[in-house]
Amino acid sequence: AKPTLTVIIIFLNAEEFIEEAIGSVIAQTEEEWELLLVDDGSTDGSTAIAKREAAASPGRLRYLEHPGHKNRGMSASRNLGIAEAQGEFVAFLDADDVWLPNRLERHLEILRAHEKVGMVYGPTLYWYSWEDGNSSHDSLRDHPGDLSLEPGRPVPPPEALLRFLHTGGGSLPGICSILARRDVVESVGGFEEDFRDLYEDQVFLTKMCFKAHVFIHHEVLDKYRQHRASHCYQAIETGEYDPDHPHPARKRYLIWLEEYLRREGAAKSELMAAVQQELWPYRHSLRYVIRSSAAFRYVRKAMKEYLPPRTYHWVSQRLGHHFTVVRKS
Repeated sequence: AKPTLTVIIIFLNAEEFIEEAIGSVIAQTEEEWELLLVDDGSTDGSTAIAKREAAASPGRLRYLEHPGHKNRGMSASRNLGIAEAQGEFVAFLDADDVWLPNRLERHLEILRAHEKVGMVYGPTLYWYSWEDGNSSHDSLRDHPGDLSLEPGRPVPPPEALLRFLHTGGGSLPGICSILARRDVVESVGGFEEDFRDLYEDQVFLTKMCFKAHVFIHHEVLDKYRQHRASHCYQAIETGEYDPDHPHPARKRYLIWLEEYLRREGAAKSELMAAVQQELWPYRHSLRYVIRSSAAFRYVRKAMKEYLPPRTYHWVSQRLGHHFTVVRKS
């Protein structure tokens, strides 16, 4: 019989954590699942671990890899899992993260109760206390993500996507915290393979929240491990990613989203206006730095207070955007 759920774990050189991730799937209270272990060209012991686990549970666990054991990136690896999935629903778990035992059961109940909802997600625990030696100190740093939307209701498109943009991505769920209908995932085209690592999840969530109703669950049911070998930490070290300032990875995502909205006939939508606002710092970087300074804000306030309105308007036109305040992304 076909499983109700397909769980997809992609991995690349994850021998330190992958057994714990697999164990958290096996421990689920919901039992009608299959687990696909997608190898993205690992060169460490994680390949052997995944093959061993799959051989121990044939028919329920399957090992997959790209032709020639190539490394093709996170999006292509998730798409390989989607293409091989047999379940009506799909869930994603990264090899360094874990689920609580009732994760699948809770989310499946919601999707069965709300037939028009294409995806359910909840807050992820940012998990610092996973290391035994630091548990007493880092447990104080463990915290759930803020989704910035009221839980417990279906959210029509594109409400959640607008919130993602207005919070600079701060309200995004973790990829390990979603459960989606496979037919909806396939209808939006799955993951964009041009995004090999950074923002691959946000691009996928963008398409889902643009096309489908989503349901926000209030429970924390998964743990997002914080460690320096993760993609995000490595990107911060190289300057490709910075959660507090404009950075190259976000610019690339926003340019993709701008083109995506044009293709989807939403060029004059509220979404496009939000994207243009987010892109402003990248397209006017020098003016953005000047306009964000305390000295400029002081001068602007003084000009508005002391100059005649027509003069102020003339000056503001030449400096651009009528001195409107642009929010940092």
